[in-house]
Amino acid sequence: MRIIGTCLLLLGLLVGCATTGGLGSAAGRLDDSARDFYRELRYEPGYGHTDADAAALVDATRDFHRAVNYRRSPDHVRPAFERVAERYHHLRNLLDDRAYHDRYQRAGFDRVTQAYLDVDRAMNHPDSRYHN
Repeated sequence: MRIIGTCLLLLGLLVGCATTGGLGSAAGRLDDSARDFYRELRYEPGYGHTDADAAALVDATRDFHRAVNYRRSPDHVRPAFERVAERYHHLRNLLDDRAYHDRYQRAGFDRVTQAYLDVDRAMNHPDSRYHN
């Protein structure tokens, strides 16, 4: 019984470390995963407006990451995050279409989602200076 409790505690610590690495590292992971997603998407068959949507997400994540790295004020970071959120949710909504769903999964949209959720948690954490 003691071993199970210890394992659960260690698992909880690992999950906590993975999800609370701070806004800067979360923004970096989001920027990297969005670029990787776009790069993979470009090599998939079926070019179209989704490639432009993915490129817009890359631009938004890059701008957000820079704002966080330069320790901009909440007045600069919050609007940059809102642009990321808008573009992310637009792409996420396309997942309802089966053709886009398969294509996005092959291109790694799940990594974008995990990174986006980490950023969202960091932005909305009660101790964050960017929290509303």
